[in-house]
Amino acid sequence: MDKLILKVNSTIKKYQMLQPGDTIIVAVSGGPDSLCLLNILKHISGEYGLSLIVAHVNHGIRIKESELEAQFVRSKSSDMNLPFEQLSVSVPVIAKEKSISLEQAGRSARYEFFKKLFKKHKAHKIALGHHADDQVETVLMRIIRGSGLQGLRGIPAKRDVFIRPLIECTRKEIEGYCLRQKISYCFDSSNKEPRYLRNKIRHQLIPLLTSNYNASINSHLLQLQTIVQDELHYWEEQTEEFFQKIIIERDSSGIVLDIKKMIQWPVALQRQIIRKGLRYITEYLDDIQFNHIENIRELCLLERGERYQDLPGNIRVRKSYQKLKISYADYIKIPEKKKKSEIWEYKFSVGEEKIFPKVGIKLITKQYKNIEPVKGKYLNKKSQDEEYFDYNKLEFPLRIRNRRPGDRFKPINSKYYKKIKSYFIDQKIPLHKRDMISLVIDNSNRIVWIVGLQIDDRFKIDKKTKKVLYIRKEDIYLNKNKIANIKEI
Repeated sequence: MDKLILKVNSTIKKYQMLQPGDTIIVAVSGGPDSLCLLNILKHISGEYGLSLIVAHVNHGIRIKESELEAQFVRSKSSDMNLPFEQLSVSVPVIAKEKSISLEQAGRSARYEFFKKLFKKHKAHKIALGHHADDQVETVLMRIIRGSGLQGLRGIPAKRDVFIRPLIECTRKEIEGYCLRQKISYCFDSSNKEPRYLRNKIRHQLIPLLTSNYNASINSHLLQLQTIVQDELHYWEEQTEEFFQKIIIERDSSGIVLDIKKMIQWPVALQRQIIRKGLRYITEYLDDIQFNHIENIRELCLLERGERYQDLPGNIRVRKSYQKLKISYADYIKIPEKKKKSEIWEYKFSVGEEKIFPKVGIKLITKQYKNIEPVKGKYLNKKSQDEEYFDYNKLEFPLRIRNRRPGDRFKPINSKYYKKIKSYFIDQKIPLHKRDMISLVIDNSNRIVWIVGLQIDDRFKIDKKTKKVLYIRKEDIYLNKNKIANIKEI
């Protein structure tokens, strides 16, 4: 048996990559790495009882070459009597539309395709052809880009359903295997283009380091990567307990963390927690550098106000007082300060239930007569979404509207008026939520109730109250087919 097959089999067992009877999606580009992987998996398929499906992606970068590669991989699959699946996309177009790098756009397209095939074929694993030289290049690339320790852990041998059986094999060993087994393969001309950082590292930096500084640079970097990976694995287990303690909310739109608790912990732990928060929405953090994590951490140290930070991969974070939301930009909108809010206002009558579709709420109002006076207190309330008012202090009809510049009200038990804007700041109401809060006013344009927050002192119940007005707000969902759990947190 070929020595490389023995080495790969050892790696598979070391990381427990395969189980008997597994169905494997094998990513095959047409280069020596992926064809070596396919050949070895085919060779050991009898031992493990594997079923293999070949998956090829035409990235649309090198048009003529890409088409020839697709035909070549299809032919190889047919010769080996294996099912063949292909995806054709234009990675440059995707990169431009999403404002991301070609590398990230290509990776995103590939992994999405692989996951679809995984479900379609009810597979157990997805095999990728990364090897030891890829590992060295990745570590160097991340050092150059300013990565923290997380970046130095490199490419994992196994993560979830993804496995990399060649991860401990060198490029030289792989090409030697192809030569011995007479495996033909395609040559990717883009691997020579110096505009890509990985190619510069492969063809310029590593040869320079090897010849002028240390002939064993590759093995030393692999050793560093292994040490960092083992250390971080331990610390991630320790971090998980702290991470769970500061989760305020999480759903399909993102996660919200408690800043107040987080900033009390050591700086190293803060960074680990921020990374965990980012990993909640995406496993791909290769473009997230140390400075990104540090910018978010420093954002959390700001005492007041609302701040935003955009990251690679269309990720956005919002620091709003003591809450940090991590999500995609589609779910975190940055308020346009110069854009004037649309003015809206509606009348409503006592004793009715009225829906306001534009606002997404329903108001229920009732009138109570001949009640026992309640001195300086509200009647028993079940939530902040309901309130009781002195009916005779109001001027009807009542209206509900959004806030306007200069709006003032008299807080409970206060002798002075306060701007609504100042009240929102004092109550630490996030900027993105302020325009969503409605105001109930009477016919004299006096603010009666900041809905869901506080009534005006002028309309509270006192010992002279003879008649009471009750108002309750309910949220409505006009389209139940929409995903209700995707909301602004």
